[in-house]
Amino acid sequence: MRKIVLNAPVDVLSGAETLGVLSDWISTDQRMKLVVTAYSEFYVKAQTDSEFMKIMQSADLVTPDGVSVLAAVKYAERVGGMGVIGRLAQGLRVGGEILSGKVGRSVTGVWLFENLTKMAEKEGWKIFLLGGWDNVSEKTARMLLKRFPKLKLNYDAGETRVGTDEATNKRVIEKINQFAPDILFVSYNPIKQEKWLAKYQNVLKAKIGIGVGGTFDEYAGKVKKAPVWMEKMGLKWLWRVLTEPKRIGRIMKAVFVFPWLVYRNR
Repeated sequence: MRKIVLNAPVDVLSGAETLGVLSDWISTDQRMKLVVTAYSEFYVKAQTDSEFMKIMQSADLVTPDGVSVLAAVKYAERVGGMGVIGRLAQGLRVGGEILSGKVGRSVTGVWLFENLTKMAEKEGWKIFLLGGWDNVSEKTARMLLKRFPKLKLNYDAGETRVGTDEATNKRVIEKINQFAPDILFVSYNPIKQEKWLAKYQNVLKAKIGIGVGGTFDEYAGKVKKAPVWMEKMGLKWLWRVLTEPKRIGRIMKAVFVFPWLVYRNR
C-alpha cells in the first residue's frame, strides 16, 4: 500500500509481500523496475533536491529502510485535524511505539539483499553486484558463491568515476547488459546510486535495479551489523554513531531534522 511522507512515497508492505512483488517482476519481460530502499535521510534530501524527489516519486517500489519512515506514516495518519498539543502527544506516543518495537518491520536494503540472493540460487536468477569501496563487491561475490555455489553471479567495482567518466560508464553498462541480470544491486553513495539507476533505467538490461548503499560492506563484514534489538527499537542510528562516528552529521540529520519536518508538514 503506497503512502506519502513529505510528498515522497513509501510502499508499506511486509517483507514477504515485497519479495512476492519482485519475484513477479522477474518472471515478466519488461523495462527495468527501479527499487528505492528509502530511509529518513532520503526524505530530507528530497526536500531540497528536485531531481531526487522526482526519482522517488516515479520509482516502481520504495521500501521503508528504517522504522522512522514507518513511524512517520503512522503519525501522519493519526494527527489529521489535531492542534499543536494533540500532535505533540501523538508524536510522543509514536516515539514510545518505536522504542517498544510496535511501529512495524522495515524492509531494508540489507534484508532484501540477503533474501533475494538466497532466492536467486533456487530460482535460477542472475545477480550483478556493482560498486562499493576497496573491491568489496568482489569479496561479497566470493562470499555469496561460497554460500550459494549454484548462484549465477557477476560483479564490477565500477570505480568511483561511474556516472562522471563516460568511458568507465560505457564499459560498466556494456558488462551489465552482456550479463543481463535479473537483479542489479548498486552500492554507491546513497542518492548517487538512485540517480545513476534512474538515468540509465531504459538502457540497462536488468529486470530490477536496487540501490543498496553500504549493504556489501555489512555483508562482507567490513561494517558491524547493529544488534537485532537495536534495529527493532529504531536505534540503528545510535549503533552507527558508536561504530562510525564520522557519519554523525548525516545521522543527526536523519534523527532530528526528519521528525521535525514530518511534524511541521502536518
